[in-house]
Amino acid sequence: TYAEAVEKAKKGWERLDADSPVPYFPQVCCGWDNNPRFKSTKTVQLDGANPAAFKKALEYAKAFIDAHPNQPPLLTINSWNEWTEGSYLEPDDLFGYGYLEAVKEVFCSR
Repeated sequence: TYAEAVEKAKKGWERLDADSPVPYFPQVCCGWDNNPRFKSTKTVQLDGANPAAFKKALEYAKAFIDAHPNQPPLLTINSWNEWTEGSYLEPDDLFGYGYLEAVKEVFCSR
C-alpha cells in the first residue's frame, strides 16, 4: 500500500543519509500504478494514495529536512504529470487540487 511504502521510505532516508558521503534529500511520490499500460497486472501498485496520505509523507519529509539544518532544505516530488504511472500533482477530477494543497499546507506559512 501507499502508507507502507511511505513508512519504508521514511526508514530508508536515515540509512541512506548515514551511508552517503554527500547530503541525502528525501523523495516523496504521489502514488504509483503503471498497470493501465498492460493487459494484465505486471508491477507493484501503491493502493491508498490520496492527498491525506501524501500530506503525511510530506510531513515526514519536512521533519527529516528540519532535522538536518546544515544542508539545503530540499526534497523531490515524483511527479508533476506521470499520468500513465498514477503519480501526478496536477489537479484531477477525483481529488481536485488536493495534492497541491497538501504541499501548500506542509511547506507554506500562512
